[in-house]
Amino acid sequence: MKRIRLWGIFLAIMGSSFWGISGPVSESLFDKGIKVSWLISSKMLIAGGVLMAVAFWKDRSAIMAPWRNRRDALQLIIFVLFGMIGMQYIYFKAVAVANAATATILQYLSPVVVLVFLALRLREKPRRIDLLTIGMAMLGTALVVTKGRLTHLAISPSAFFWGIMAALAAAAYTLLPAGLLKRHSPIVVTAWAQLLGGFLVDAFDPFWKQIPHLDAAGWAGYWFIVIFGTIIAYSVYLASLQFISPTAATLLDAFEPLGATLVSVAFLHMHLGFAEVLGGVLIILTVAMMAIVTPRGPKLEKRPDE
Repeated sequence: MKRIRLWGIFLAIMGSSFWGISGPVSESLFDKGIKVSWLISSKMLIAGGVLMAVAFWKDRSAIMAPWRNRRDALQLIIFVLFGMIGMQYIYFKAVAVANAATATILQYLSPVVVLVFLALRLREKPRRIDLLTIGMAMLGTALVVTKGRLTHLAISPSAFFWGIMAALAAAAYTLLPAGLLKRHSPIVVTAWAQLLGGFLVDAFDPFWKQIPHLDAAGWAGYWFIVIFGTIIAYSVYLASLQFISPTAATLLDAFEPLGATLVSVAFLHMHLGFAEVLGGVLIILTVAMMAIVTPRGPKLEKRPDE
């Protein structure tokens, strides 16, 4: 049992790390003039097609399984709309209007969202430690978005809005497919979500009409996002939900802002002030505290469909 949980933890860390690194990579692409809608529609269609081929090769009979049950089909559609599309579009929009590090740090508030949602779902009153961690997360967020000047917003209102929305979308992405993943293959669920999501976004903004002109470094960054930041990251993260709870998976998202910040500082020459660093550390410490104390409240570790 312990080995299975460790495998789930490893998968969640891998997915979060690739997401984190793809943030500053996408930021460099947006600086080259790529549109958010073009990036997510093209990469989702490619990733969906590749994953569908893998699913067909592994077990072709499992491909249509989610559509044979009305409840599973409805849950998959909801996941596509509010989980897959929502998370990808909102996160990349946050990166485009702010920067990769700020977007991923704000998105990392998602464990707090999951904690609050599950507490309400299970009709439990917040514990003192829960209130403390939420307070720390709010203080960390305030430091990040104000750079220590608590009466002054140091990032644009739109950047703050999209960063908070990214946290809500990340929580939805974790919570929505829990039931599906207990009954169907993560590859099949991810393939359908990516493919359908790509078609829906493409219907509003066809990617083939505005193919960007990129240099070799630009295309290398794009294919990194497609292969590692999409196909592998989403597949292994969803797979981790078969072995660990949604709460545990979101706690391991600490590797996402860590990866995004390190890459941004190393390659994009981004400077972080003391207040921003302190705010990011507070948010990560919040999640570390949740990781320590949450197992003592087993009800919060249950999946939302149980």
